[in-house]
Amino acid sequence: MLTLIQSHPASLGPHSGAGQAVGVTVINYNTAKQTLRCIASLGACTEPPAWIEVLDNASEPNDISQLQIQLPSLPHTQIRVYRSETNLGFAAGSNQLIEKLLQTPQCQYIGLLNNDAVAQANWVTELVSTLSTAPLQQGCAGGRMHQLEKPDQVDTLGISLYASLMPADRHALQDPFLGPTGGCCLMTRAFVQDIIQSTGYLFDERYFCYCEDTDLAMRANLLGYRPGYTDQLIALHEGQASSKGGYNQFIAYHGLRNTIWMHLKLMPTQLLWRHGWSLLLAHLMSIARHTLSGHPALMWRVYRDALKQWPQFRQERKQLKLLVRIQTHQLQAQVAHRFYRSGYLLLVIKQLVTPLFKIRKPISSS
Repeated sequence: MLTLIQSHPASLGPHSGAGQAVGVTVINYNTAKQTLRCIASLGACTEPPAWIEVLDNASEPNDISQLQIQLPSLPHTQIRVYRSETNLGFAAGSNQLIEKLLQTPQCQYIGLLNNDAVAQANWVTELVSTLSTAPLQQGCAGGRMHQLEKPDQVDTLGISLYASLMPADRHALQDPFLGPTGGCCLMTRAFVQDIIQSTGYLFDERYFCYCEDTDLAMRANLLGYRPGYTDQLIALHEGQASSKGGYNQFIAYHGLRNTIWMHLKLMPTQLLWRHGWSLLLAHLMSIARHTLSGHPALMWRVYRDALKQWPQFRQERKQLKLLVRIQTHQLQAQVAHRFYRSGYLLLVIKQLVTPLFKIRKPISSS
């Protein structure tokens, strides 16, 4: 349950432009500095959103105190901060904030932005414009995000689904665009309501975090939507601010487990047969990578916990199959030809081969 702990009304009232129908959700977890920076960037947009809903996901006392003390008042944006005493994760946290926005009839566009991202001045106008071209067909849209520390380098161009059926951040424009990342997107109110009414939820809260946006993009495509994309730079992303970067067992566990769940629940049988060998190779490579990195127990937990849900997902798979509005070949057109994103295969091979050829330094004699 969320508790409203702070509310700042718009000091000058809603903006008269596109932002007056836009609400944005931001989730904070022990990263108040990044959250405050993110809120400020949204307020500085050419057309700022009318509402920003912030969730503090059970942060430490010092962090939530910093967020409350330094929370700005924005001229054209109402800010509301909610607190959860337990960490709900991205999926459940986003669902609850989105439900708050749906209670406001004037809110026709719902945006999500990672709290460690910095919105560019065109964030609202570019995404609203992209959705306005075909709102019923697209439903949701994303754009170009670059790295905060290296603004000339791509962070993500959305989500791609590769020939291995493994999803990943899209780094090349030639790779098909499956949908936007949950860390930077805008959705129409009608899209959100249709997804919830058709499938029972927006984000699957069982995922907690990671791959929940791919799950949503897959359901959107299966329901006949073709998410929109603008190749304009709309945000800069710090990346993994909450996890502090580097190898992280939490990310590795949830990323792979949730991908398996997405396959069990949503991937059409024809695609599983067609790409089966590539998918098997991808799993063997994942097992080898993490085992050689000293984490074989992690792989055991991933597959044990993923397959434990198979009976439940099998039943959901049957129900979702009745809702599909496209042919399998239409989804196949959204699968990239390459095995996985560029450069990844070479990286894995290097990681697998290096230990085999590692030469120990000779012990020097004195």
